[in-house]
Amino acid sequence: MLQFLWNQIAYLGTNYTKDSLEHKYIILINGLTLFTCIFNVSVVSISSFFIFTYWLIIPVLYTILFPLVFYFHKKGKLLLARIYFISLTLIYLSVYSILEGNQADAHFFFLLIVIASFFSFPKREIKWLKFSIFLAFICFVCFEIFHSQIPTQLPFPAELKEFRAKFVHIGYATLFLIFGVYIYSTFQKAETPARIEHQKSEQLLQNILPIPVIQKLRENPEIIAEKFEECTVLFCDIVGFTEISRTMSATKLVSILNEIFSTFDDLAEKYQLEKIKTIGDAYMVVGGLPNPQLDHASRVAFFALEILNTVESYKSKYNFPLQIRIGIHTGEAVAGVIGKKKFIYDLWGTTVNTASRMESHGVAGEIQVSEQTYYKLKDNFFFLERGNLEVKGIGKIKTYLLKDKIVIS
Repeated sequence: MLQFLWNQIAYLGTNYTKDSLEHKYIILINGLTLFTCIFNVSVVSISSFFIFTYWLIIPVLYTILFPLVFYFHKKGKLLLARIYFISLTLIYLSVYSILEGNQADAHFFFLLIVIASFFSFPKREIKWLKFSIFLAFICFVCFEIFHSQIPTQLPFPAELKEFRAKFVHIGYATLFLIFGVYIYSTFQKAETPARIEHQKSEQLLQNILPIPVIQKLRENPEIIAEKFEECTVLFCDIVGFTEISRTMSATKLVSILNEIFSTFDDLAEKYQLEKIKTIGDAYMVVGGLPNPQLDHASRVAFFALEILNTVESYKSKYNFPLQIRIGIHTGEAVAGVIGKKKFIYDLWGTTVNTASRMESHGVAGEIQVSEQTYYKLKDNFFFLERGNLEVKGIGKIKTYLLKDKIVIS
């Protein structure tokens, strides 16, 4: 029940602005208004047991006038509600401080108005923020300087003085607690979206670059280049993709390609390989970097066998002649990140060129590997020797077709 009443009061006026960031100003003003009304009712009720004089009219009148803040919020007069809240409070504190004189420290509430002002006006109302802070601070300074010289106008009995002093101090503490909770909750609400956006950005960055490379870029945002003595590079290409693309719409074409390459991505993650890039209907992946792996060639071989079977399943699913060529080579390479915009983690060197030639000079539906890769895998995989191939720019290369893994019974 109390939660329902609080929601009804606290959120008055929030429906007049679509900016959710401005809601916190409205909620704070409503909350302080409600607290002040309850506080004054308590002061009047308890004080009347000790003495009943004309001065009680002031907090009673203040308590009656103050709920107009809710009315202004309900009517959508948001700025007027803020100005009314600050102005009425300053007037009330000034009158009350004069009446109490040197018998109480009510003028310290002016400092709370200074704090409240920072959280009451949005940025576009900065002039009102500055004015209310200036006015509240000047009021405090003036009363602090002349406080001891102002005689009290209120005939308080001794027991009431002691009680009121404690009650006012509790009021200070309660308001500071309210501001503390408000500031904490505001920070939490501000941090949550920021944390989510950071996580999204981090995930996106990790989808583009390997984690070790991201760490190096943060430490030193210069050109990152690293030589690896041995890695295994795989290229694959969809055979006759240009002809296939002519038989279907662009949307369906991209959808199928995305489905196939997304499966490749999952398999690359399964074997802890690093996807380098896709170029049209070609896919490039590498094993052994950026984190060195002793079994990088085997990982790439398992990956190649799986994507070959995957493509066969898509061939049946979409009922058209879908085949891929795969080429693999093992050797040294240089990996790194270059450029300022749309940068990627890339590879350079003879190993990359040779792996690409293994694919382009390969056989549809087969996995062609170089002699270097063959010697890495021959003890654990079945191969069919294909013979020497004349490769442009490289020369003769002895090649093999990877057929399957050796199963030891």
